[in-house]
Amino acid sequence: MKALLSMLLALLSVGHGLRVYGSTTDAYVDALQSDAVEQALWLDRGWMNLVHYKPLKLNPFRSQSATYSSFVDDERFFLADDGDTSPRAELLATLRGIFDRGQGDNHPQCRFPARLEWLSEQLNIDLDLLPSVDCPLYKQWRAMVSVGSVVLVFPAYHLNSPSSMFGHTLLRLDPSAEREHSDWLAYGVNFGANIPAGDNSLFYAYKGLTGGYPGQFIVAPYFKKIQEYNRVENRDIWEYPLNLTPSEAERLGTHLWELKDINFAYFFFLENCSYRLLELLEVARPTAELTDDYAVAAIPIDTVRSIDRAGFIREYRYRPSIASQFRFQLSTLPKSLHPLIIELAENSTIVERQEFLVLPVNQQYRALQAAYNIVRYRQAKKGRDQASAKHSLVLLTALSTYPLHPPLEVPTPVPPEKSHESKRLTLTRGRENNDNFSEVGFRMAYHSLLDNRYGFLDGAQINIGSLAVRHYDDDTLKLERLDMADIISLTPKDDIFDSLSWRIYGGLERVNTKDERPLATHVTGGAGYAYDLWGSTAYALIDARLEHNREFNKSLELALGGEFGWLYQSQLGAGTIKASGLEFTGSEQRLNLSLGQDIVLSVNHSLRFRAIRRWYHDYTANEFSLSYHYFFR
Repeated sequence: MKALLSMLLALLSVGHGLRVYGSTTDAYVDALQSDAVEQALWLDRGWMNLVHYKPLKLNPFRSQSATYSSFVDDERFFLADDGDTSPRAELLATLRGIFDRGQGDNHPQCRFPARLEWLSEQLNIDLDLLPSVDCPLYKQWRAMVSVGSVVLVFPAYHLNSPSSMFGHTLLRLDPSAEREHSDWLAYGVNFGANIPAGDNSLFYAYKGLTGGYPGQFIVAPYFKKIQEYNRVENRDIWEYPLNLTPSEAERLGTHLWELKDINFAYFFFLENCSYRLLELLEVARPTAELTDDYAVAAIPIDTVRSIDRAGFIREYRYRPSIASQFRFQLSTLPKSLHPLIIELAENSTIVERQEFLVLPVNQQYRALQAAYNIVRYRQAKKGRDQASAKHSLVLLTALSTYPLHPPLEVPTPVPPEKSHESKRLTLTRGRENNDNFSEVGFRMAYHSLLDNRYGFLDGAQINIGSLAVRHYDDDTLKLERLDMADIISLTPKDDIFDSLSWRIYGGLERVNTKDERPLATHVTGGAGYAYDLWGSTAYALIDARLEHNREFNKSLELALGGEFGWLYQSQLGAGTIKASGLEFTGSEQRLNLSLGQDIVLSVNHSLRFRAIRRWYHDYTANEFSLSYHYFFR
């Protein structure tokens, strides 16, 4: 039928000019639409992915009046009036639209080239019958953004930024083979919330959790992202070249044009940067089912694992930050030279002093190199002024007078996707004073100080959504704790890194009193310093706590206190020894002494022993427990 209509249209166009074009084209489009309806083509994963449809059970914040809904929150993306909820209507409207006689960059052929290509393949559309439409903006964009291959990029965790504490993912688009490859020519694809300049962290947290921000895909030169992550934020970067075929890479690039300046809803836990990249890869390879596993949260490193399991990743590459580079450089030099290196970073005339000149040539070179990297690090953090630029040039000139040394290669750490899974189930058996108990715990995400550190930063903890329910042998069942968030950053301070350690956590937890253990609501935060101690971490924090407790005379009381701790690693696993205390404005005092030891069984399995002694005025409580931890996705 379609072939017959094609021949008829060609003959009539020659014989009668454009007078008959409209009616004959309508007949051809009607035939295409009939074929699409007969095949129920709108249910094909290829179409679903192109328009970002999902069953409404995965869109809990949308209207329930339809079976499907698009994640796109922008009417410009749809040609049908109900295109956001009707894949069928949008497909039929697109078929009609690509045959419109109009011109200009707003023509459906120009706006939706990936849809046009997919429909042509599925319905065997005679492209000679399509109106010829010039699309200058699209041609200009594709000439600039050439996609020969695609690399998944994971900038590592950055605890001091709420939006990046779980890490981040983006894509790098490398030029096609005929163009020279360079980071300077590559483009980065990032999805992020469009945050007004005046919004503070509280607004960001609230709106990010509730979908209050629109999100957009941004395509920008990749080297700018490298500068942001690798130099300014000092985040290590992991790169994963993907095995997309040329046609898959081309389809991804074409679809990115369709998403240019288009708004999506942004949700911090699910509809975030990493989830959107999974959608892009599903467009490139429609047989992949990457988003189906995510209904509550899409943690960036979990999505990297999903992409790996689906067979996309060819290999991994490690790009250390400036901080990682000169930390390693310092570790190769005697500690006795560290003060001299710090002086070099402040005063380049040190190179003329006898104490520097008597060093072996290799150590002179390495010391200069380390000092130069310190200057670069400080420039990245504080900005480049004339004095620091001059000092940097002097050090670089001094380095050039030495024989060329082979570069120091920072050892590649464990790739983050090899770490334990994000969710955790805990089964505990213990004894509190004279009472035996069993406890079941669940954590939605992500990593604690005592968890297996394989693939994680030392001294970093991010626990989100932790729940523990305790059952005593006398059949008493109690909610032991519900932590909304429990975040710790312990970064050892030294002569170069003046890093502040901190923590914040809040939720519900049982607290000891003389007669019982009431459930208290609290927010607790603290700051201080950590120090490297024989390869382990010793720290001291000053804490403040705001608590609601039914045994208080007032509804809320403030407490001040502190904690001293030692975090170490052994052949068994991580361990801690902690002593903490709080004094409330109502004169209540609490003291705690605890130790914990994790025993790693495998990446996703461990045992943990805990012992805690608590003091409340003249009342004491002892608790011992043994837990089994299972990490899963």
